[in-house]
Amino acid sequence: MTPSPLMPNDSAMAQREARLTTILLIARLSTESRDDLCRVRNLSSGGMRIETLSPVSMGARASVELKNGATVEGVVVWSKHPEIGLRFDQPVDISELLKPPVRNAAAHLPRSLRLATRCPVIVRRDGHLMSGVLKDISLGGARISLSGTARAGDQVMLGIPGLDSRRATVRWAKSGLVGLAFSEVIAFEELSRWLSTEQRQTAVVDEPLSPTRQSS
Repeated sequence: MTPSPLMPNDSAMAQREARLTTILLIARLSTESRDDLCRVRNLSSGGMRIETLSPVSMGARASVELKNGATVEGVVVWSKHPEIGLRFDQPVDISELLKPPVRNAAAHLPRSLRLATRCPVIVRRDGHLMSGVLKDISLGGARISLSGTARAGDQVMLGIPGLDSRRATVRWAKSGLVGLAFSEVIAFEELSRWLSTEQRQTAVVDEPLSPTRQSS
């Protein structure tokens, strides 16, 4: 029988879960309607215990993507805020899931986990203000659509409702979209709280918010 994810304070379950591994990994939790930041607390071949501020119901389908690109899918078998238990559809090889993150050959940086958003932002560059829409965000950067122009290397200040303004560098700009790298990363707790609010989707756009499937 496939092991179930460890429930809180369940010592009997812990004894039965021979391959339980205690870890603390930041990951992306995706359900049918949204992406959210999460922490993986415990991992076994059959499931994982996840910390998340976003509401996820028992029986919900979900996937978890780690920073190394590994993704697992399963069903939520218990929920006790702020944690949930995910049972995998198929047993997994823990050593494969815990491989070091793949690094970007150009930037020599680990892949970042991007979370889909749709909210208005203000970008200040050289005293000029431009409006935009935040398309996705990670701990270290963001992708936005911009009303004005920007070039790679520009230094800007990004204003996001509900978050502190952040200094950033334009990494790329193409077809009205701009990729930003923050001068200082956002704390996990700060971004996780923001993602759990309605501010992440307040822009008037044609397309609905949907889980991001691409990491950069």
